[in-house]
Amino acid sequence: MENKEVTGRDISRPTDHLELGGVDYPLAFDLACMRVAEDVYEVQYGRNVNFANIVMYLAAGKLGAIMAILYGALLSGAKAHKVEPLTWEEFTEKFRLTSIPAVKELLMERVKDALPKAEGEGENPPQ
Repeated sequence: MENKEVTGRDISRPTDHLELGGVDYPLAFDLACMRVAEDVYEVQYGRNVNFANIVMYLAAGKLGAIMAILYGALLSGAKAHKVEPLTWEEFTEKFRLTSIPAVKELLMERVKDALPKAEGEGENPPQ
């Protein structure tokens, strides 16, 4: 199988897996995942924030951002693989930061991969 660079514009995203309570769940980091993360903030946390803010919270190591993005990826992965998704309550009951190694670094990498890449002269300046 040929490896190709995947961007946020691609519909079919690579998946990772998350072990919760001894069960392996597929994760898909795609646009639907980002939308669900925003919904989690609004419905579960009572805060209306956009995904860019959630990524800033993720970079700061905020547990709420980690959980929101992973739950979005879990729902998106469940849909893609036609498996029964967990409810938010089931997810929060089973989730542990030790569920995946280097959780913050992995999430930042996957979120970065899922975002559209700038092209041409309109690229973001180096920081």
